Amino acid sequence: MRRGEEHRVELERGVELLIGLEAISDPDERGIRTVMCILNGQLRPVLVRDRGVAVDVPVAEKADRSNPGHIAAPFSGVVTVTVDVGAEVDAGQTVATLEAMKMEAAVSAPKSGKVARIAVSRTAQVESGDLLVVIN
Repeated sequence: MRRGEEHRVELERGVELLIGLEAISDPDERGIRTVMCILNGQLRPVLVRDRGVAVDVPVAEKADRSNPGHIAAPFSGVVTVTVDVGAEVDAGQTVATLEAMKMEAAVSAPKSGKVARIAVSRTAQVESGDLLVVIN
């Protein structure tokens, strides 16, 4: 599709979508381009991964679910770690907060102990299962 072109797509019988291309951004550091489309007359940004762009994305360390000292992100979002290495924490104490879609959740220590390691930046984008904090 070229800029300014429009196409009709039949989603199901009697339901059509009119799609037009307005602009395509340069890829970001993750190889994602923002494609500005007109969908049924409304301008919408669509994020598209450009597989032609080489990307070196570091893979986050995953928590070992069998290790009670590993604290994992329960879902994807932006985490803010609220404890420091060496701090003593009690079971149930909040060690981080996780925000996603304007909702915030506390991430609690599963056991008492000392914070041995913080596995992410103080504030970072994380995925479900990413290791956040290690308690000994």
